[in-house]
Amino acid sequence: MTAPSIPAPHLDQSTCSPQSGIPPVATAGQCAATSRAGLGTPAITMMVVAAAAPLTVLSGGTPLGILTGNGAAFPVSFLVVGVALLLFSIGFSAMSRHVTGSGGFFNAIGRGLHPMFGLGASTLALFTYLMIQSAIVCFLGMQICTCLASIAGLTVPWWVCSLAAAALAGVLGYRNIAMSANVVNVLIAGEIAVAVVLCVAIFARHLPAGVDFAATFSPSASLEGAPGVAIIFAIASFVGFESTSIYRAEARDPDVTVPRATYVAVVFVTLLYLVSSFAIVVAWCSDGAVDADALTAGDMLQATGAKYVGGWFANVISVLIITSLFAAVLSFHNVLARYMRAMADARALPSVLGRLHARHGSPTFASLVATAASVGVVLCVGIAGLDPFTQAFSWFSGVAVLGFVMLLVLACLSVVVMFVRRADLRAGEGVLKSVVAPGVGVLLLVAILACAVMYFPDLVGEASFGVTCRTLVACACAAFAVGVVETIIMRRRSDDAYRALESAIAG
Repeated sequence: MTAPSIPAPHLDQSTCSPQSGIPPVATAGQCAATSRAGLGTPAITMMVVAAAAPLTVLSGGTPLGILTGNGAAFPVSFLVVGVALLLFSIGFSAMSRHVTGSGGFFNAIGRGLHPMFGLGASTLALFTYLMIQSAIVCFLGMQICTCLASIAGLTVPWWVCSLAAAALAGVLGYRNIAMSANVVNVLIAGEIAVAVVLCVAIFARHLPAGVDFAATFSPSASLEGAPGVAIIFAIASFVGFESTSIYRAEARDPDVTVPRATYVAVVFVTLLYLVSSFAIVVAWCSDGAVDADALTAGDMLQATGAKYVGGWFANVISVLIITSLFAAVLSFHNVLARYMRAMADARALPSVLGRLHARHGSPTFASLVATAASVGVVLCVGIAGLDPFTQAFSWFSGVAVLGFVMLLVLACLSVVVMFVRRADLRAGEGVLKSVVAPGVGVLLLVAILACAVMYFPDLVGEASFGVTCRTLVACACAAFAVGVVETIIMRRRSDDAYRALESAIAG
């Protein structure tokens, strides 16, 4: 796959000229029209795929889903979740033509339900993306230090590697989005190539006689074991797919590019997970029976590569898992910075976070704050002596998945409410896209949210719904409540500030 070339943005220096004594920045309001980096459908899609971290999902989430979920039928869970997200995307894309802000869920939920819920969703989104970014950067540090120890014999604390990764993501995020997109394109191309080679090698050896389709795709197989657990591991693999709308201000022809990228991302990631996880089932499950020893090993994907391609391929996979994690860190860093920019434009955060770099067109100060937040979390984890995987990664990623599904439910509901209220908009989009598809999507997403709450201990690696689980769920709810309370205070204290919030939500 050839990485698409992305032109750098052209900014009018008369409008965005550097100010004396500070970095060359300009407010979002001044440079909104000139900050577009010309991101096309392939570039935005790749940023979303990077957030999904395909190799990380195949090496970690897929074995766990098979072992603790519904066994050989686990790949079907990706299909179920993919259908739910596609229905969501149909309504969300229809809504995006009438809600043109680049605040993602902030704009959608605020417009469809109420500004209070929009700002609540925004603070929940900040919490969610900070948690998933922090989870991945902690896990990445552990992977890097393990790799250095095995290859070069170097013993480096995991948190040092995590801090270095967070800093590098911050440097790339500070600069033009085109640089991040081009880096991500190269890394994701490698991931996809590995997945394709592995699938071809497995199916070439086992097809046609050695593949039991019924053990995976029959309805009865899907209902065996714990399908609810399988669903939450599947939805966890899609965190970040909705971030296409965040790049609206930097997209080329956003009314076309953003919806197209959303559809492509959902379909592509669903098919990639479905086929690749089925290949893993074929490789390690015989007659529907799971090879638990192989799947519980931390190097399952590397062992699969060595078995079906060669030992050298296992080394390639090890390196690309690290680059997969870094691509995800970079993608979530960019999303986090752009959420802060949208909130700053709405006066919900300090206005300095809404400033754009005059040359790069990036939310400069928001990017710096996102980096500082990630570094701060890593330092806290290190000082507290928490394990970077069994505690930091499991806890942070688990609560991020819960926040993600909460946001999806609110956003999908907001689509239905907006189009039901506005007959003129509903007529323009059609009932199927504006009400039926998102309506069915809401029902499916509510069911997924119920699974996420019910099986939350499995998601965070806890034996029961104890203190850790309750604390994490309370943090997610508190993050949403912060935005709601801020809106109430804003409305009571300043009519101008509240009108600015409504204006920002309207786009």
